[in-house]
Amino acid sequence: MMLIVLAMGSCSLERDLSKTFLEKRENISILLSKPDFVFKTNSNSRNIENFDKMSNSRQEQALIENSLFLKQIDDSIFLEKYFTALIAGLNSFGINVFEMDQLTSFMDQTGTLYQVSVAQIEIEEDIFPYHVEETFDDTVVYFEDFELNLVNINNWYEIHKLNDAQAVNTLLYASHYVMDQIEGQFAENIFTGEIKYKYNLFPIDTTSIYEFAGMLGEKYAGYIFDYLINEYVFRNFPENQRPGVYMHFDPNYNTLTPAGNDRFIFMEE
Repeated sequence: MMLIVLAMGSCSLERDLSKTFLEKRENISILLSKPDFVFKTNSNSRNIENFDKMSNSRQEQALIENSLFLKQIDDSIFLEKYFTALIAGLNSFGINVFEMDQLTSFMDQTGTLYQVSVAQIEIEEDIFPYHVEETFDDTVVYFEDFELNLVNINNWYEIHKLNDAQAVNTLLYASHYVMDQIEGQFAENIFTGEIKYKYNLFPIDTTSIYEFAGMLGEKYAGYIFDYLINEYVFRNFPENQRPGVYMHFDPNYNTLTPAGNDRFIFMEE
C-alpha cells in the first residue's frame, strides 16, 4: 500500500505512528453490539396547544403525535440501513465484523480483538430558523424568514480492546443532521418594481432520513478506524507526552490528514 501523508507542521510524530499502524497492523476483529430500538425526541413543542399544562407523560405523547417524521420512522428499517452500511464500511478497512450471535466464532479469532457497542441512537426532530436578507438601492433591506425541518442523529459508541490489561472502556459521541434545503434569491419585477424572494424548497422526508442513516453508518465506520489508529498513536507516544493531533485516514486516496472536528468526541473531553 502506498500511503500519501498530507499532514504537515507539528504533527510529524502522530503522522509517523499512524503510518506505522497502517503498514504493520495485525488482523483486526470486532464484536458489534447493536441497540434494539432508536430513541426518538421531538424538540419542537411550539405549536402544541396547552403544552405547558400537560403532565410529563402526556407531553412526551403529544410530542410524538405532533412530530412530522418520528411517528413515521420504522426502527427496523432505520437500523438495517445504518448497520448494513457500518459493517460494509468496516469490512472495507479489512476489519472482520461479528455480531452477538457469532460470539463463539469471534472468540476463535487471532490478532487484535475489540468490542464495539452502539450504546444508543437518538433521532431528534427540530426546527431550524433560516433568515435571508438583501439590501436594494443601498437603503432598503428586504428579508424573509423560514422554519426549516431538521433531524439530528445522535450516536453513542463504546469501544473496548479485549485481552489487554491497559484497555479502558471508551465512551464516544457523534451527531450529524439532515434538513430541508432552500435555494433562492430576491428578484425585482422590472415592470412594477416589486421585490420578492423567489425560491425552491427541497424538503426532507422519511426516505431521505433512511438514506441518511446509511450515510452515517459508512461515515462512522471511518470514525471507528480512525479511533483505532489514534489509540495506537496514544499508546506509542513518548512517556509523559500526549498527541496534539487526532489523525484521519482516507482509504479512497490512501492519505493521512488531521481530522479536526470530523471525528468521535470523547465524552470526558
